[in-house]
Amino acid sequence: MTRRRIAVVLLAVVILLCASGCGENPVQEKQPVETWSFTDSCGREVELPREVKTVAPSGPLAQIFLYTLCPDQLAGLSTPLTKKQKEYFPEKYWDLPVFGQFYGGGGTISYESVIAAAPDVIIDMGEEKSGIAADMDAIQKQTGIPTVFIKAPLEESARAYDTLGEITGEKEQAQALSDYVRQTLDDAKAFGAQIPESERTAVLFSQGEYGTEVNGNGSLHAQVLDWAAARNVAELRENSDRGGDEVSMEQILLWNPEAVVLAPDSCYDDIWEDPLWVNVRAVKTGAVYEVPDAPYNWLDRPPSVQRILGIRWLGNLLYPQVFQYDMVEETQTFYKLFYHYDLTQAQAKALLAHSTEKMEESA
Repeated sequence: MTRRRIAVVLLAVVILLCASGCGENPVQEKQPVETWSFTDSCGREVELPREVKTVAPSGPLAQIFLYTLCPDQLAGLSTPLTKKQKEYFPEKYWDLPVFGQFYGGGGTISYESVIAAAPDVIIDMGEEKSGIAADMDAIQKQTGIPTVFIKAPLEESARAYDTLGEITGEKEQAQALSDYVRQTLDDAKAFGAQIPESERTAVLFSQGEYGTEVNGNGSLHAQVLDWAAARNVAELRENSDRGGDEVSMEQILLWNPEAVVLAPDSCYDDIWEDPLWVNVRAVKTGAVYEVPDAPYNWLDRPPSVQRILGIRWLGNLLYPQVFQYDMVEETQTFYKLFYHYDLTQAQAKALLAHSTEKMEESA
């Protein structure tokens, strides 16, 4: 073989080697994700990513907690935003995928939607239910996504924020929110201690078209009344999980509350002329109030962190000389800190129009 032919062959080999080496992208090895072992509120140990970028809520309660803490980490929503709620949420959140919820309404969760969104972790929050650990295991197995439960009754809301801060990395915001919650609950305990049981206002918290669906004493949906030192007159044999147990108007007349607190979209506009309600002490004295509800009901539905503002509101409504809050200012502060929304004074007054502002106008 001549030198010329040898050179040609060597050149061809070099070209082939370059083609095989440069024509294909080298396989990139996937870097292992750093994890840590988290023990959730039902004692399950779950491996979570050290850096969480996206989260999925299990239901409306968790959705509110997570939005107040880390809105830009939401991979989706458990329930779509209503027209009223959209007034307080930037448009970028309106079209997030809707997953449904694990509990409530028979369970509407779409595992396919959750899997498609691929959040780093699924978070369930609220009261500890029977079989919760098995439920969390089943969801985690079904989706292949770490799933945790964080206990979040009203009295442990601050601790829930602390835990969420550890999971999401949003520790500074978690601290600000938990501080506000702790201060509110500490104040409520101190203020309530100043009001003897015999001097506590007898309150009925009801809802429905006729205002006859009551939230009984001891109900999850009536917990704010206890924190606001109210005496819930609705003593029922048993409270349903859904809240709003139907009673007769005769029973309400027997209870004869000093104040009536109506859920939003109830009978506030009609109660003043109702031939039966006009015989109730609260109606006679004008002590009928409607719960503010934008973007969420301040007392319940869902029973999430907005109830903290509800404690300040109801306590101030019933005992303004003890729960000494400027509710317009308090409302603006809460919306900024929790909802990331700059509420105007006029908007705050509109929210309070059938309660605090009503009282001030009549004073």
